[in-house]
Amino acid sequence: MIWLLYGVGIGLTREHLTLEAIKVIEKVDEVIVPGKMAYEIVKDIREPRVVEFPMGKSEEVVKNLAKEIARRANEEIAFCCIGDPVFYSTFRHLVEELRRIKLDAEIMIVPGISSISAAMALTETFISNSAIISTPNFDEAEVAVILKVKNPMDVERKLRDMGFREFFLLERMFMDGEVFYDEMPEKSSYFSVLVARR
Repeated sequence: MIWLLYGVGIGLTREHLTLEAIKVIEKVDEVIVPGKMAYEIVKDIREPRVVEFPMGKSEEVVKNLAKEIARRANEEIAFCCIGDPVFYSTFRHLVEELRRIKLDAEIMIVPGISSISAAMALTETFISNSAIISTPNFDEAEVAVILKVKNPMDVERKLRDMGFREFFLLERMFMDGEVFYDEMPEKSSYFSVLVARR
């Protein structure tokens, strides 16, 4: 499959680049980075185009970039993000704007090492039970990610009571027997992740 837009997580330093991130950066038609820090991480692999997102004007920049990408339908473009594209990233706004213009836009997200993982590694903090990862507005969480969900229906009920409405269960990701559910099964394996959205 040809992807129109990749969101590529590039971690916090060059050493955080994953093999998949490097492969995508090398093969696409153009690489776009949102500023100097991302430029410094990517430049030795491929000369990227820098697109700045200035405070107060970032929405306009996102709209213009989405229009440009939608017009370039036969090209593959990588938008590189510090950390991981799914955590507090401009990439989300770019995807939303692109999908307004081109509903069937093909998008692939390449995960990267996030500041969350890096901070926990540097502080030798391990999670073996529950954890809260949030901005200061943690009582307004729009997404819940639950690990090791052996009873998905029970977890879904609890999350519905908290106001969550959309649920996905990913079981055995990247392993034999990988399954993706948008309706919760009664049971699932230890290797499962449930994503809930409001």
